[in-house]
Amino acid sequence: MNKTDPNLIYQNRKNQYSGEIKDIKKKETLLSLFKLAFVVGGLFSLYKITLSSSSLFFGLLAGFVVLFGTAAVIHEHYIEKKIFVETLKSINESEMRFLNHEFLDVNRGEEFMDTDHNFSSDLDIFGEKSLFHAVNRTTSWWGNNCLADWLGSVSEKKSVAMIRNRQAAVKELAGKIDVRQKIQAYGKLAGTAAVNPDVFSGLLREPERVLNRRYLLILIHSLPVLTLASGIMLFFGFQWYIPLGLLGIQILLNRLNGKHNARIFTLTSRNSRLLKAYSHSIAELEQESFSCELLKTLRENLFHNHKAASAYIARLSTIFSFFSLRRSEVLHPLANSLLFWDFHCVCRIEKWKRRVEGQVDIWFEGLGIFEAISSFAGIHFNFPDWSLPQIRESGLIISAKSLGHPLIPKQDRICNDLDIDTKGKILIVTGPNMAGKSTFLKTTGVNLVLALAGAPVCAGECSVSPVNLYTSMKVSDSLDKNLSLFYAELQRLKLLLEGIEKGQDVFFLMDEMLKGTNALDRQAGAMALLNQLAATNSTGIVATHDLEITRLEHDYPSKITNYHFDGYVEGDKLRFDYKLKRGKCESFNALILMRKIGINI
Repeated sequence: MNKTDPNLIYQNRKNQYSGEIKDIKKKETLLSLFKLAFVVGGLFSLYKITLSSSSLFFGLLAGFVVLFGTAAVIHEHYIEKKIFVETLKSINESEMRFLNHEFLDVNRGEEFMDTDHNFSSDLDIFGEKSLFHAVNRTTSWWGNNCLADWLGSVSEKKSVAMIRNRQAAVKELAGKIDVRQKIQAYGKLAGTAAVNPDVFSGLLREPERVLNRRYLLILIHSLPVLTLASGIMLFFGFQWYIPLGLLGIQILLNRLNGKHNARIFTLTSRNSRLLKAYSHSIAELEQESFSCELLKTLRENLFHNHKAASAYIARLSTIFSFFSLRRSEVLHPLANSLLFWDFHCVCRIEKWKRRVEGQVDIWFEGLGIFEAISSFAGIHFNFPDWSLPQIRESGLIISAKSLGHPLIPKQDRICNDLDIDTKGKILIVTGPNMAGKSTFLKTTGVNLVLALAGAPVCAGECSVSPVNLYTSMKVSDSLDKNLSLFYAELQRLKLLLEGIEKGQDVFFLMDEMLKGTNALDRQAGAMALLNQLAATNSTGIVATHDLEITRLEHDYPSKITNYHFDGYVEGDKLRFDYKLKRGKCESFNALILMRKIGINI
């Protein structure tokens, strides 16, 4: 990927779109003047017609009406184009704000927050100012859920080939800024997070009520013709009760099937505009060429019987828009009574379903996968100094150079190297409060989540292997579940131990184990737990204040290694460098500060 300054690229694109908007506004103004001129010309022709029956003025009136209609259609096109270009401009402005460390107004993933999850609540994966909040550039329900699934499912069962395929797609898509932003813009113009998938899938599951009834097909196509023809024949002496009787049959058929047709309308309402936007998004994918296998497969799946998915979806959107005539209290009763309007709309929906049977889920899930990849690609583009990690089949857990927390601004971020090259190793990290222990654990966990999702990581170099991630860091008591802090901690540790018993490749992050109980029990319990973990092949990092625990390095020299963060006193303040160092913490700076404020120690 070209490591050009992303901020400069966004600024240039913003300026480009600003120029396009100005040009469109000039054309809008000109078209408005033309429309006004055609209205004046039409009124003038109408005035002349009242004074004279000259065919010249009838011709002029017809001409002005046609010209006005043409100008109105072109004007509407430019209005839609202006809105689209304004959306593209706002996307680039948003990315510039993001590079300035602002969280954007996107879905934060709050619906995916789960305090019982293996790691997501401890690592702030979902919610306000979370990893999901920072990464997310999806606009559809499918994209939103796909991204959440990828970030919330760290597992050793993940296929290495699958992760590498995602990485290849991220790398390729990072440079395709046009297609990424256009699809994002169309999604934003849909005006909502997504078509309600339950409603839409409900429509697809709805049994056929028209196509599988031959007599009904014959009636809805023949009766309107007969009714209208007999109505015209009234002017030629035809009996009045014939068209009236035929119309009565049509009204009766509508009543008998009214509930079903109304239910189908409910399942289609409000989705026409959304489907039109998605058809544009999918059309962008269909027109793009890709080289990596994952993106090529996504694109190939968007064609069915040699026809593009966007055409099928646009067709359904058009049917939905016709069906929306039901909202008119004047036109709908007339059109439905005379023409079987609802029946014909339902019939066309059923024909559409037959043509695309089994394909719709593939299309929208493919769009969701693309949006999730696009979110990662945006991160890869925005931070060219981040790396796509090497994914190893087995062996090491995580090895990284200059590993930093992705949500900390670059100017404030302190990076550290990390090398856990063998499964079964445990790092014990000691140090005073605020020295960086918890941040280091979160940094490791968040980057592991990104790596195994197929995203770039905040590191100069990185290698990881698939693992099951468990954390016990921000555990708190729960009033709604009637859980004490201590019991909540035990529940998290139970998940870890169960994972080990199942034979999983476990990687754990624990911050101040068993803090919900007294000091003696905490130390005894922590020592027992670490002894038990050291006897297994599980791997992880433990942060603690308890220096007694560091003695375990002597008991398990091949498995347990001590590291620490420390600080130094400057005047009356305790300062930190946030750098990870080998060995246990030997600093007693906190005691010095206590003495300075008058505590006799």
